Amino acid sequence: MLARFLDSPKKRIIAGVIAAVVLAGGVGTFLAVSGGDDEAAPTTTTTTTTTTTAPTTTVPPQVAPLTGVPGEYGDRLNRPAVFVKIDNAPQARPQAGMLQADLVIEEQVEGSTTRLINVFHSTDAVEIGPVRSTRSTDIGLVPLFGRPLYASSGGNGNVLGMLRNADVVDIGHNVSGQGFRRVSGRSAPHNLFTSLEELYAKAPELPPAPGPIFHYRVPNEPLAPGAEASGGVGLSFGSREISRFTWDPASKTWPRTQAGTPHVDPSGKQAAPRNVVVLEIPYDFSGAGGQSRPHGITTGTGRAYVFTNGAVIPGTWVRPGPNNGIQLLAGNGTPIKLTPGQTWLELTPAGGVTLL
Repeated sequence: MLARFLDSPKKRIIAGVIAAVVLAGGVGTFLAVSGGDDEAAPTTTTTTTTTTTAPTTTVPPQVAPLTGVPGEYGDRLNRPAVFVKIDNAPQARPQAGMLQADLVIEEQVEGSTTRLINVFHSTDAVEIGPVRSTRSTDIGLVPLFGRPLYASSGGNGNVLGMLRNADVVDIGHNVSGQGFRRVSGRSAPHNLFTSLEELYAKAPELPPAPGPIFHYRVPNEPLAPGAEASGGVGLSFGSREISRFTWDPASKTWPRTQAGTPHVDPSGKQAAPRNVVVLEIPYDFSGAGGQSRPHGITTGTGRAYVFTNGAVIPGTWVRPGPNNGIQLLAGNGTPIKLTPGQTWLELTPAGGVTLL
C-alpha cells in the first residue's frame, strides 16, 4: 500500500516531510501539518513572566510634639494635652506624675512658694497630685497647648471667671468631684489626687492635639551659638533659692533638688529633665483686675537661659501676645533648639538665676 502511495514524485515528497516531522516533533506535530497542502506552518508562542517588586515605603516614626521624642505612641498623639495644677509646698512632697509629664512648669505663688503645672500628652500617669488651685498666671499659659483639658482643685471667684472665659475644657474638681480622690496619710489640702485615665474619661469633649512649643535638635546637630559648658543653675522665687538643677554627664540630664534635697516622686526617683528653660518674667503684685498676687506676665520679651546637653545658652524669650508661642532666640537671633526629652520651664522673677 505504501508502495502505491509513493508511486509519484509529489507523494514521495509529502511522505518525506511527514517522516521528518514525526521524527522531530512526534504525533502531535504530525497531526498539525497533515491537513493538506495549503495549511499554514505551525507557530511557536513563547510566554515571558515578569516579576515586579513593589517599592519599600519607610514610614517615619511618630514624634511627640511636646518632647520632640520619636517613638511608637499609638493613638496617644491624637488626644489633647492635659494641664494639671500641682502643689509644691513642703507638705505636698513627694508629688506624683511629674516624672511622666511631657513638660513641667514652675511659677511663683505666695512669698517664695512655687507651684507646678504638669502637662501630659504623649505618656500616661496612673497617679497625679496633689492637685491645687488655679492662679491667673495659668490662664496666660494655656493657649500654648491649643485647647487643653484643664484640671485644678478650684480657685477664687475672679480666677474661676477667667478660667470660664479661657479656651479650655475645664475638668477640675470645681466642676465635679468625679475623677478625684482624697488619699490617706496626707492632710488637706495636700491630698487631692487623680490619674490621666480618669481625667480623659471625665472630659465632655476631646479637642485637637497640641502643636510643638519648642524646637528640637536632630542627632549630632550642634548647639546654638553662645553655648557654654554649665554645671547647672540655682533658682530663686522671692527672697531665697527654691530649687536647683545640676548637670549629670552619666545620664545626660539635670537632676533637680528642692530645699537642698533631691526632688523625688513617691517611688523615690528623682526628677531629672533633659532640658531646663528659664524665663525671667515680671510678676505683678497689685491684684489688678482680680488677678492673683503675684500674677506672672508671660507675654512680651525678657532674658532666657536654656540648659541642655551640659551647656547653658543665654538668649532672649519673645512672645508678642497670649495667642502666640514662645520664641527662644540666641544672641545672633537664631532659634535655640532643645534636646528631645522632658523639659522643665521655670518662670523666675528678674534676678532669680544663679549660674553654677
